[in-house]
Amino acid sequence: MKTLRSFMLLLGLLLSSTVFYSCLDDDDNDYFYDSFLDNLKAIVTIKPIDDSSFYMQVDDTTTFYPEKPYALDSLRETRAFIIYNYSDTKTPGYDHTVNIVRLDTLLTKDIAPDLGLENDTYYGTDPVGLNGNSIWNPDGVWIEDGYITFDFILYRGHNDEAKHFMNLVQSNSLDPYELEFRHNAHGDAQLTLASGLVSFRLDKLPNTGGQTVKLKIKYKSLSSDNYKTIELDYKSKN
Repeated sequence: MKTLRSFMLLLGLLLSSTVFYSCLDDDDNDYFYDSFLDNLKAIVTIKPIDDSSFYMQVDDTTTFYPEKPYALDSLRETRAFIIYNYSDTKTPGYDHTVNIVRLDTLLTKDIAPDLGLENDTYYGTDPVGLNGNSIWNPDGVWIEDGYITFDFILYRGHNDEAKHFMNLVQSNSLDPYELEFRHNAHGDAQLTLASGLVSFRLDKLPNTGGQTVKLKIKYKSLSSDNYKTIELDYKSKN
């Protein structure tokens, strides 16, 4: 599989996983960009139906069903980027039936536990930015289907083997809805801007009881090296 370095995040940039692991057989980059331009795109949640089939949750209300079987390396609930087009086929129980041109799973993680005095050492204090030019959300971060997704940017060196560690940490025991988006570059040089997508499950947060609360995300800014906080509206899924 060819690495799509200029589109999302370099293969192997994220520790313990990669941004992509599932794709169509045709891995030519020209084919990928033609597909990206000529078809529709979305970030979805893969929802397994059984051991060999799945549907896709697009947002809190819209569902896709793949018209043709699509083999994944591991059929589990995870976030994914898809290139697709609509099919004329109607599948009962789903909003739309789609033809998947390409599917790439995203790194999808749980909220990380508070390690106290070890947070800085383990989760890192390296700066990270939110992509203000994101095609997905103008803030570079959004919540849907019980996940928070970051379209982020960071500096990296020219070593493709370097592992960058991204986490969402729950470190404020007084406010469970205040989280820290952490980056550990593991000493990698800060030479070139790279971008990536990562999603975190929010199911371990306290249930909001049908109310909408402010979810506060603190992160070390890429531009000023100071800490910034962004607030998002959050309501637990039923």
